[in-house]
Amino acid sequence: MTFDLVLWGLAKGLLAFLGTVSYSSFFEWGLHKYLLHKRTLPYSFRTHTLGHHVQFRADPTYHIRPGARGLTITFAWWNAPLLIGLHVPLLLVLAWPFGVSVFVGGLLALILDYAVYEYTHYCMHVPRNRWLERTRAFRFVHTHHYIHHRYHYHNLNVVNVLADWVIGSMRTAKDVDLSRDAVLKPRAAPEAVTPAV
Repeated sequence: MTFDLVLWGLAKGLLAFLGTVSYSSFFEWGLHKYLLHKRTLPYSFRTHTLGHHVQFRADPTYHIRPGARGLTITFAWWNAPLLIGLHVPLLLVLAWPFGVSVFVGGLLALILDYAVYEYTHYCMHVPRNRWLERTRAFRFVHTHHYIHHRYHYHNLNVVNVLADWVIGSMRTAKDVDLSRDAVLKPRAAPEAVTPAV
């Protein structure tokens, strides 16, 4: 009986994890479109659209340049606890009828999603030929994100592209001529550039 309860708790936690990963794609899409690319919150618009997208365009400046400051690659440190913390009340409400495993699964999904987003996005703009950068999945999301830097209202997701696909804002390499874009072609000897802080 106890073993069955543990398995049921793990199953609920796994479902909460998968559901939250799906949900977070739509949350990221909305946040990216309505807070980072519109003047809804001046700070968000200024740091992302006027900061990140000006420093990193869909041209050779897409990758960090020697001596450049990389302050706009990742979110400010306080964004992680804020964005994850915004979801804690919802997870607590769901945990009340469904159990603590739903809270834990959802919280783990939010933390992992944020960490993968930040690290992957950093690798996109500061390439160093890391093992991740050589994977097919990374090359796909890297191209997806590069296209976003060309068309700001398309490809609003960075890693989990579910919302872009469902909502219809996704453009793929087949939709856009990238044949003359040297940025996405693998380099023979990638330069190791460390952002200045």
